[in-house]
Amino acid sequence: MSLHSAVKLLEHRPRKQTKAEYIPYEYTKDEDQLRERSRTINRHGTSISIPPTLLRQATCERAPSYVGVKPTILIYNSDTLETPLYTAIKDIRAIRSDECLWIDVPVTQDEALLTSISERFKIHPLVIADIETTEQRTKLDVFEDAFFLVLKLIYPTRGTDETSIDQICFYMKENILITFQQKPKEIFDPIKNRICQNRGRIRKSKIDYLFYSLFDTIVERYMDVLDGVGIKIEAIEHNLMEKLSRDTLASIYELKREMLFFRGSIVPLKEIIIKLQKEEETQIIQEGTIIYLKDLYDHVVQVNDTIDAYREMLASFIDFYMMINSNGMNEVMKTLTIISTIFIPLTFIVGVYGMNFDNMPEIHWKYGYMGVLVCMVTLTIIMLSCFKKKKWF
Repeated sequence: MSLHSAVKLLEHRPRKQTKAEYIPYEYTKDEDQLRERSRTINRHGTSISIPPTLLRQATCERAPSYVGVKPTILIYNSDTLETPLYTAIKDIRAIRSDECLWIDVPVTQDEALLTSISERFKIHPLVIADIETTEQRTKLDVFEDAFFLVLKLIYPTRGTDETSIDQICFYMKENILITFQQKPKEIFDPIKNRICQNRGRIRKSKIDYLFYSLFDTIVERYMDVLDGVGIKIEAIEHNLMEKLSRDTLASIYELKREMLFFRGSIVPLKEIIIKLQKEEETQIIQEGTIIYLKDLYDHVVQVNDTIDAYREMLASFIDFYMMINSNGMNEVMKTLTIISTIFIPLTFIVGVYGMNFDNMPEIHWKYGYMGVLVCMVTLTIIMLSCFKKKKWF
């Protein structure tokens, strides 16, 4: 078979069905019912809840002031950059084949905005329902001509020792990337500045490189959070060596629960990055970006290794705490045992001479009382010397 015939055969080979084909968009009759069904599934599917020590961003009921915030729109290529002003999503012009479009939606509480984006870019209603649901797990959904990614943004709160948790969604298709945030943040501002100033490779590359840059920014925030956790672990280790406290034990359990949540949110990223690198999964990721995804994979592995190391350290701290606590109790029991052992023969002597018999010669001796006291003191010294020689204290 010739090379030309082989290529023709591959082009006409039956295509594997994707997730989007199981629930076609045109068959969706009741979008509100689909959204409610998605929310119900997500509520029941949450296996690890957010620890109380993490600050979860406000939902739509708690943050009505964010409704109406305009998204950022960037249309760029290597030579030009547009930041168009618009009155509706439908007014955004169609982009050329050599241009890239990035829409950064700063809030997900504006249902009208999400609906208009869905209609303009043919986004499936179940994807919009996942974007509106803040309790989503980390996942990647691959469609015929696009993919949808849900990430957990974990970042240190500025000016405090607390850590915040947020959800960021990516919807990407050819030359188009849409990011959805729960709350306006400055995390992507450096990327926007690089695009505006035409620095780096973003303007010279396809939209997949922008996706990589945003993804890498989120992973860097994971490292910043873990650096803060490392400082807390060092403080706990110092406290354990200085004194035992229930507050220290409570801090250990809080950090351990945070590490469990981090692990559940970050571990799936390894499989997601591997899936993005596969050619048969999606045609959006360019071959030149694969090497950057491999570097991103190394960063994610490093984050996972750090989380596992911290979890082991916290588990060892708990064992150390229990061991020190047990040793302290053993010291108390040893002291009480020594005291009890010393008083056993003394109690015997006192008991013997406390009996009320008439014919006890020692009772009538002139130095009987002093003799008994000297005998008791001598016996105590001998027993203490024996205990000391055996290194019992």
